[in-house]
Amino acid sequence: MISEKISALLLVVSLLFLLPIAHAMDSAFSPKRYNVVWDSPSKDQNGSMPLGNGSTGINAWIETNGDLVFYISRTDSWGGDGKLLKLGRVRIRLNPAPSTDYLLQTLSLVDGTLQARYGKTDIRLWVDANHPVIHAEINGSEASTATASIELWRKAEDADTVVENQADHLTWYHRNLYSKEPEQLAETQGLATFKRIDPLLHRTFGALIKAKDAKPVDRTHLLSPKSHKHRFDLYVVAQHPATEKEWLAKMAQTISKVEAIDFEDRRSAHESWWKSFWQRSWIHATKSTESGLSQSLIPPNKLNFSFGIDSHGYSRFAGEMGRSSLLKVALDHKAINKLSQNREPLSAFDPKDILFSARPNLHTEIPNSNQWTNSPVLTTETWIRPDAHAGSVRILNKILVGSNEGFLLDTHPGNSLRLIVGKKILMVKDCLTPNEWNHIAVVIDSQAGRISLYHNGKKIAEEKPDRSLSDAYIVSRAYALQRYINACAARGAYPIKFNGSIFTVGHPTNPRADSGNPDYRQWGPAYWWQNTRMPYMSMCTSGDFEMTDSLYNMYCKELLEYHKHRTLKHTGHKGLYVPETMHFYGNHRVSDYGSRPFHERTDKLQESPWHKWEWVSGLELSYMMLDRYKHTLDEKFLQETIIPFAHEVLTFFDLQYKTGADGKLIMHPSQALETWWECTNPMPEVAGLHGVTAQLLPLPEKSTSLKQRAYWTQLKRKLPPIPTRMLNGVKMFAPAASFANYRNSEVPELYCVYPFRLSSFEKPNAQLAIEALTHRRPKGYQGWRQDDIFMTYLGLTAQAQEFLVNRASVKHDGSRFPAFWGPNMDWIPDQTHGGVIMKAFQSMLLQTEGKQIFLQPAWPKDWNVTFKLHAPYKTTIQGRVENGKLVEIKVSPKSRMKDVVMAADFKHQK
Repeated sequence: MISEKISALLLVVSLLFLLPIAHAMDSAFSPKRYNVVWDSPSKDQNGSMPLGNGSTGINAWIETNGDLVFYISRTDSWGGDGKLLKLGRVRIRLNPAPSTDYLLQTLSLVDGTLQARYGKTDIRLWVDANHPVIHAEINGSEASTATASIELWRKAEDADTVVENQADHLTWYHRNLYSKEPEQLAETQGLATFKRIDPLLHRTFGALIKAKDAKPVDRTHLLSPKSHKHRFDLYVVAQHPATEKEWLAKMAQTISKVEAIDFEDRRSAHESWWKSFWQRSWIHATKSTESGLSQSLIPPNKLNFSFGIDSHGYSRFAGEMGRSSLLKVALDHKAINKLSQNREPLSAFDPKDILFSARPNLHTEIPNSNQWTNSPVLTTETWIRPDAHAGSVRILNKILVGSNEGFLLDTHPGNSLRLIVGKKILMVKDCLTPNEWNHIAVVIDSQAGRISLYHNGKKIAEEKPDRSLSDAYIVSRAYALQRYINACAARGAYPIKFNGSIFTVGHPTNPRADSGNPDYRQWGPAYWWQNTRMPYMSMCTSGDFEMTDSLYNMYCKELLEYHKHRTLKHTGHKGLYVPETMHFYGNHRVSDYGSRPFHERTDKLQESPWHKWEWVSGLELSYMMLDRYKHTLDEKFLQETIIPFAHEVLTFFDLQYKTGADGKLIMHPSQALETWWECTNPMPEVAGLHGVTAQLLPLPEKSTSLKQRAYWTQLKRKLPPIPTRMLNGVKMFAPAASFANYRNSEVPELYCVYPFRLSSFEKPNAQLAIEALTHRRPKGYQGWRQDDIFMTYLGLTAQAQEFLVNRASVKHDGSRFPAFWGPNMDWIPDQTHGGVIMKAFQSMLLQTEGKQIFLQPAWPKDWNVTFKLHAPYKTTIQGRVENGKLVEIKVSPKSRMKDVVMAADFKHQK
């Protein structure tokens, strides 16, 4: 097996080879620098790589026995219970099996392909960018047989069907013989009179596997005869509604259409699609100075060290604790061994090197010790005598529960030792002896790049963290990989699922999951708007306009009449509102609307108070679509989708609320997201109304009617002002004009900053937003939190950089792929987390207001960058920044160059 040192050297060499690209603005950008390369097989699905064509996806991995395994997924494979289901799992086994002792597996981003070489075998696995087919190509210097097998797990009424008596291929499908909720939900919610085809019943999806000269061994195994080359083609089709006969006919039609095109021509077209995608836009940042690595391997935080308890006072150590020390030196093995020989007070150490040494009081913290981890070297040593049944308890703690930002030493699990230093975890199982004295030592040498764990004088674990990758590279890689994941899942029939996209694999050891079922996802099958929007927020700036089609088609076209019908039934007036949570066919979740029938209710709206008065979804959709129009100037999209939808949204607010004596809307009852449940004039809706009307009114007169413009104008006059408040004598933006009943951890007071950009670094009201940001209650850089974006829009460079680096550095510990975030507050891979990375990174570099193009509004001086991004009015900006200065720029069309403004010129920038 290739050693870690050799792998690291190969990576450094490849980066050096690619460096000239970063300094030649007109050279073609290549994402090769962000390829994911592994030199060992994966033991299970947690070591999978994602591939996809926007509609069909796979999670693929190579196991230690040489098998190539992958799950198949679709964006429209909805089961009868409304869940988005996998189509199945495929295993390809070679005989003789190639050795995985020497393996090199690469996710080649430039062409969306998994390439692997192990033993004397090469594998190329890809999902055709233009057709619903997966290709697994196998070439070996020695002849072998290859067997593809179907692995299905759904039973009983949800069972998949394997088609019998297939002459030269395998076929299976899932057909919904029942529809669990749509009809019942429509009846309960008073919408049964709206005529529609049941969205789940008889939906059919599945796949067919074929290979040249292959024959079925049985109903689930297909044998490709002995050869140096094998190619399995897996066609994937979903149809609704469909009988088995209709689905089989659709499959045959699909195969015929695809195979009418020469294979090599299809491969060439596939590569061209990905090339075009990567040339459309990019951001590649590097460190601008050789400033060295961070001083300490331990991430800083404000906690003190504590003995025998976690940061909440729990996980209490059971037993005795003897001499415990923290020293500002990196002790060697000899010194550690000597300390393990006696439990007497320390001697022969320079007092200046001793931070603490004594028999500590259990379950207490050390005052004024929060800065001790700033030292580039640190040694901790302690004697413990754990009880026999102590369980998982803390020994030494300087970390928040559930985070990896700090230092932790505990007995997890049971009599094992676990050491957490930032994102590095060292674990040795069953090494402690209960009811006896054990000596534990930790040496952290940041200068040597070494973390060592000792037990009774012997080194039992060591890590040498890879510190060769700069924070600029980490963020750039996170951006590129998340954009790649978006491309794999955003061109299908339905929007990206925030809680896992189409790349869920099941995590049986995760306490939040019901099981290891790959169809499982936290928060279930419904779309939650505040989460769903996250992957789409960056797509205009990256030029990925077509990837927003499924979002707007579902929410704003296919469900337009349903939204209007529901609004009339639930409120008694025209217009439309979009629920915060809903199924893809438009109905509220039963847990939100409630099970009491519509005809028995006086209040027809949903019962759940979490979203009862939350109406911002329609406004955000309108604002996002208007942004897409400004970028593309697509008149058809404006006329057929934006205006019909946005006008109905504004009509809803006009009719839902009455005006006060001042002629302004009194928006009550209302709420500010899920956070404040009792509000008047909540910031998200007020800012959204101001933002949408301000974007609609300047549209070309040919695009709107006189009647529409008059209506929007009169509504704009009725809008209440953006809410503010005074706190300790300081004025700032507020969650609402009045607000109470705090329930969640969003920051609605800053929705005037993002998504609606009514306050930003260049505007006179920026300080109101900065104060609101400073005084916000919840803070964080994980999941759907938008702190990073707020900071970029307010020009707070240092804060934005810190949050973004932290966000890009945190992935799911159990997943091997570096951009499988989560679970955070959602699931794995968490698309809200990655969506914020993309938008924040873009906004550090480029923001727009009207026709103005602001460059470097929050760009760090210690990051160089080459970039190509999109701006309104069909504009692209390509440039290079070195040491904080824009040294090259290319604007297309050239006439837009006059609108480019360096953000540093604005006095309001912080």
